[in-house]
Amino acid sequence: MAIQDNIPLGENSFTNGYDGTKKGTMVCFEDGRVIMNRFNHISEINKLGKIKWAIGGSALYPDYNLKIEKVFPDISRFAPHTILAYTKENKILLLITKENRTLTNARNDLLKTFNIISAINLDGGGSTSMIANGKVIKDQGRKLSTIISAL
Repeated sequence: MAIQDNIPLGENSFTNGYDGTKKGTMVCFEDGRVIMNRFNHISEINKLGKIKWAIGGSALYPDYNLKIEKVFPDISRFAPHTILAYTKENKILLLITKENRTLTNARNDLLKTFNIISAINLDGGGSTSMIANGKVIKDQGRKLSTIISAL
């Protein structure tokens, strides 16, 4: 799922999957609220308010259960991970693991380091990359079709 200003950003971006499985989704509403819950379809979120942006992944916090989200084992493997988190200080964090970690270890490190309200894993492996202030922090080594940008 990938939504900006209540509009899906691509052909299949209105859902987290066609099998109906609800997956961790971080949502920022136009009124400023930020939540993380499990959703499958944009219509479920629209019932709660107008969406400023939303992105789907797998829930890391407050609930972490890869089985109910039907997360493939290769997502949680020993690899780099891309994480989106929201703090008690109302900050949105875009994070990567520079070194390979299991998803459980990355989650535990996140919870030890930051004052988190909610967090989701976006992807991992070769999709994990980051450029900050024009400096390459981690290069994905291949072209990616999607990107999250913070200005």
